[in-house]
Amino acid sequence: MASRKARKKNMQIEDLVRRMSAAEGSSDKQYRVTLQGSPIGGTHSQRATLECLGLRGRGSQALVKDTPQARGRIRTVAHLIVVEEA
Repeated sequence: MASRKARKKNMQIEDLVRRMSAAEGSSDKQYRVTLQGSPIGGTHSQRATLECLGLRGRGSQALVKDTPQARGRIRTVAHLIVVEEA
């Protein structure tokens, strides 16, 4: 059973993920995002951002539509990822 502090952090991460969920964009452009760094030692918002981008472990890749929300997410974790046009 998780402690109260751990449950509160998990709730905060889930809330952040829910707020950052991607809105459908009108652009057809997509980016291939690859996680190269480790989320260990990162902040909770960085971990939630990686989860929103669909990146789980090192080396994982995801296709992301070009929206202002996605660009902000990419900028938040730019030091951990590599971005290529798809």
